[in-house]
Amino acid sequence: MTKKVETKNIKNVINDIINQEQLIHGINNIKVINSWKKVVGKNILSYTNNIKFSNGNLFVKLKSAPLKNELSYNKEKIITKINAELEIPIVKKIIFN
Repeated sequence: MTKKVETKNIKNVINDIINQEQLIHGINNIKVINSWKKVVGKNILSYTNNIKFSNGNLFVKLKSAPLKNELSYNKEKIITKINAELEIPIVKKIIFN
């Protein structure tokens, strides 16, 4: 008895794997964190303790209260730059801790 095997194009297999819901969230998380690093630069990044992205919210823990205050005034500008870097508007809000 022979089994009928369905063949798939490797591109379709990779797309099926990448488009799984959990992987999409993980990939977006990494992309947002890398975009944050690019947008703010090395100087501000040196004052960053922790970065997390979840449900459109970017959580950033900073070491410096004055820097946190200054960046709070520029949230919308930073969000615009990050979303431009990503080429998709997935960051809705930045929350500084």
